Amino acid sequence: MEQRIELAPNCSLTPATAAAFFASICVFSGALALLFTWQGFWPVLVCWSLEMLGLGLALQAGLRRRFYSQTVLVTESRISLETRSPAGVAIQEFARHWAKVRLRTPRARRSPCRLMIESRGQAFEVGSFLTDAEKSRLASRLSSLVGGMAESPSLDNDRI
Repeated sequence: MEQRIELAPNCSLTPATAAAFFASICVFSGALALLFTWQGFWPVLVCWSLEMLGLGLALQAGLRRRFYSQTVLVTESRISLETRSPAGVAIQEFARHWAKVRLRTPRARRSPCRLMIESRGQAFEVGSFLTDAEKSRLASRLSSLVGGMAESPSLDNDRI
């Protein structure tokens, strides 16, 4: 028996809606920038161009998040963490019997917590793109599947 958990960031912005949003902002603010430029305030056009460049880069970075995902596969003997990103696929495997799930609280007040799977001196972060509440629920789920160090609970009784 095995349990598979698929994780992906919440990316409701599609390329089409991002393009429509960017175009509408460019048209409206561009018209105002051209009006001020026509009246002799030419630095406004330079600032507008830099702002639109920044907005375009921010939208592109947000759209790139759609390509990140993780799969956690828990079997009777192993835990496999597969991370997919534009850079490629990375796979980490742990012996389930020696693994431990740990939710680390942040050192800084407003920083996000980190959900880690640890085993034999190695630690890998799971769901870095999730909210703290989602990480907490996932930590509870993974803890019930993995158990603590030197524990291996049955996978048959788990809820899906």
